[in-house]
Amino acid sequence: MRQTTQITIEHIVVVSDRSYERVIEALEAQLGPRADWEKIARALNTPTTSWEEAHQIIEQQLGTSGFTILGKIEPGALLRLSGKPTRATQYAIGNPLLAIQMIEHAPEAALYAPLRLAVYENRAGKAVVAYERFTSQLAQYPNPEIAPVAQLVEQKLEELVAEATGGGQERHSDIGGDFR
Repeated sequence: MRQTTQITIEHIVVVSDRSYERVIEALEAQLGPRADWEKIARALNTPTTSWEEAHQIIEQQLGTSGFTILGKIEPGALLRLSGKPTRATQYAIGNPLLAIQMIEHAPEAALYAPLRLAVYENRAGKAVVAYERFTSQLAQYPNPEIAPVAQLVEQKLEELVAEATGGGQERHSDIGGDFR
């Protein structure tokens, strides 16, 4: 059996007056040091590891934002090599302790955890941060245990972006858009 559900995703773009470098620096400062999550997962996946130990190990990886970097891709480097100089970075960020609180009730929620956000430099030389509203992604799961966690994650994400961008101008779209 195959099921298709159409959902509306709210796309948010925040244009900052700060430079690309400064926004990247501010984001990463709040996300904490980039951990080797494959190594951590292997260490946690032992018969002797307790939930309390796992919880503590994960918490140690979280930055002041309550999130950590789970992945980082820099397509801007490839664009430069192709002769199209664009500075851009995509982050996969999250908090595994919050993610499992949703995934235990709706395993498909794992499609949206970790969160993704893109930082790029627009044509005017301003840093732009783009992401999708987390509650709009998870609205398709009408489980009362998921909504409060999704709202908390979304609040933390908005605070992270506001701090990194210096409270830049926010634009909403449910279809995306070119904010260059």
